[in-house]
Amino acid sequence: MKKILFLAVLCSIAIYKAQGVGIGNTNPTQTLDVTGNMKLSEELYFENPGTYTGPSTNSYLVVRDNSDKALKRYVPATSEYSAINSTVYHITNITPGGIADFDTKIPTSKYYLIIGGFIVRGVSDNSNIKITQDTTTSQYIPQYSARSFELNGTWHIRFVPNNNRVFHQNPEVRLSVSVYRKDMLTTVNPTITFNMNAATSGNGSAPAPALP
Repeated sequence: MKKILFLAVLCSIAIYKAQGVGIGNTNPTQTLDVTGNMKLSEELYFENPGTYTGPSTNSYLVVRDNSDKALKRYVPATSEYSAINSTVYHITNITPGGIADFDTKIPTSKYYLIIGGFIVRGVSDNSNIKITQDTTTSQYIPQYSARSFELNGTWHIRFVPNNNRVFHQNPEVRLSVSVYRKDMLTTVNPTITFNMNAATSGNGSAPAPALP
C-alpha cells in the first residue's frame, strides 16, 4: 500500500510539473496560474526572471501601493502623473529682475522637479535680449541662476540674473522641466563632494543607490 501511495504522489507531481498549478482555475496556462488576489506577508524574490521579448501591448508595469502594500498594475492613463513627466514652462512678460518665486503647485510629497535647461528671449520672442552690467564690478559668470526649491509643500521655480543685474526689457523664458514620481523610479542620494585640488582631471566613484 505504501508503494502504491508513493507512486501516486510521484504521478501527481509529474502532472503538476507538466500542466502547471492552478489556483482559482482548473486550466492553468503557466507553471503557477492564480485567478484572484494574492497576499504575501514577507519578501518576494525573483531568481533569473529573464527578459520579456513579447509585444509591449501584452506587458504591464507592476508597482507596490504604499497605502496597503499591495502589488498593482500601473496604468499611466489613470495616474495623476506618469512615472516621468516632461514639459516646458513658457513664462512671458517677466519683470527685468527675473522670476523670484513661481509656484508650480506640484506637491513635494509625491514628486521631484528638475530644471533641465532654459532659453531666454526678449519681448515677443525677440532674440536681442541684453542684461545690464554693474559698472563698478567685473563681469560675472554665470549670468543667470535657474533652480527649483521646496516651499510650503509645493515645488517653486526661481530664475534671476546674478549679482543684482537686470534685463534691459521684460524677458520671457522657456524652462525645460522634468517631474519624477517619488514612489516609482527615483530616490535622492546625498550630495557628492569632490576636491579637485586644482587639477584638470579627477576620478570619482559612482554612489550606491539610496534604497527607500
